[in-house]
Amino acid sequence: MNWRRVAPYLFPLTVAVMLVGLALLLHARGYVSTSNLDLQGRTLLSMDGLIRFENVITAFPPVPYISAIVLSYVVPTGGTTGLTALSAGLAGMLVVAWFNAFRINGLSVLEACAASAALGLNPVFLRAATEGVGFVAIHWGLWLTALGTVGLRRGERVNDLMLVSVGLALMAFAHPFGLLLVFASLPFLALVMPPDRLRTAPIPMYLMLLFPFGFSLFAFMYVNWIFAGDASAFLYTISREAAGLGADAQIAASEPTWRTFAITAISLFAVSPVLLAFFMAARGMGPLRYAVLAIFATLLSGIFLSQAFGFFPSVSLAASLGITGAAACVARWPINRLNRVELNLLSAGLIGGTALVFIDTAPESERWKAAVMNHTVADSDPELTGLARALSGKSNVLFDAEAVPAVIALRSGTDGIWSGDTQQFRVASIRQRTDADMLVVRNSGSGLGSDRVGRIFPTLYESGATGYRLKYDGARWRVYEVSEEGQR
Repeated sequence: MNWRRVAPYLFPLTVAVMLVGLALLLHARGYVSTSNLDLQGRTLLSMDGLIRFENVITAFPPVPYISAIVLSYVVPTGGTTGLTALSAGLAGMLVVAWFNAFRINGLSVLEACAASAALGLNPVFLRAATEGVGFVAIHWGLWLTALGTVGLRRGERVNDLMLVSVGLALMAFAHPFGLLLVFASLPFLALVMPPDRLRTAPIPMYLMLLFPFGFSLFAFMYVNWIFAGDASAFLYTISREAAGLGADAQIAASEPTWRTFAITAISLFAVSPVLLAFFMAARGMGPLRYAVLAIFATLLSGIFLSQAFGFFPSVSLAASLGITGAAACVARWPINRLNRVELNLLSAGLIGGTALVFIDTAPESERWKAAVMNHTVADSDPELTGLARALSGKSNVLFDAEAVPAVIALRSGTDGIWSGDTQQFRVASIRQRTDADMLVVRNSGSGLGSDRVGRIFPTLYESGATGYRLKYDGARWRVYEVSEEGQR
């Protein structure tokens, strides 16, 4: 082994280890993101056979779901700890990729180390690293796309085409926000296409860039059509919890506004001022200026679309993508046009990122900050925590667990659960009655309507059932337990 070549990578690898260590520390202090709770619950249901195969392969987004299932096979006892380590590990690998790209572009070891640390230790990137596999995969997809974007117009190369194509496909299937980012990028891809191709063959150029994404999307829709009878069925499997947005009770409190959009746009500048600096410094270098504009415009448009469709993650998470965009610009910027002022702006982004994390009032961000400061971490959803506590250690529970998988993760297993795809649940659906010891039902007046138990017993939530008494009463969920009279 050539230690002289390996030695420079010890620093970015140390940063990667620090990311994993921080994520595990926050997990030990009680912080588990909503998306990881949802993902762990779905994984437990899948591994124990409580979700049908067709529901597994048609679920969206597939990248984190498949990753969690594979991790569960490799480390069966990993749980949310394993998911936390996996997402932080992927974020650490991204920092190493940044360092490698900086060195290839001509930065010295010291400069590449400083730039990698300034980006990788930015608080908003730390926040993203602990959010979950899906959001870190968006960063990876954006990194590949931005690398190809910066290089594409400067000289049409097959590598740049492949980077953009693969990056777009990865973002689309990693997270609902990533899918919106891909659609937001479509008009701005024209900015980075070679001018002669844009004039003579724009459609073939678009087809080359979008082929992996389009092929994967149509294949996924075909699978949904075959197994679910509806090509768009996967759209109905997207939940706020899967997107890391928290409980549906928080929808009203998190309605997007122009104020939120403006704050997020300003935040992008605050955490990655180097993007603005590069845009200004690219005077006379049209391809580079268009590339920076395309990256920034894509992020802004994706934020706007996510607010319009109700999938805006949080100000700090959205702004964290500016970190990856800035890294791609540094990695592809002509080395003779780089100078200390522009590289120092990466460090200035640390101040902006720190301030942004502290002004971000999203519920998930508040929980993250509490864990960082070693304060008591609030439950991601107190009602679901209470529901999981009510079901802990119980058996013969008729429960549409697929409607709220986080409860299974909070309960730490599926033992005793009769979920929607079990024989007991199907018999109850046919007979319109059940021998379950506990019934769990969702309020039909909640934002998501009745669950499958509520559709079998339409009056259960409001009126209960003969032989059962109310055990847990929530705004969205109720649990009825068989009474002594019911047992007799």
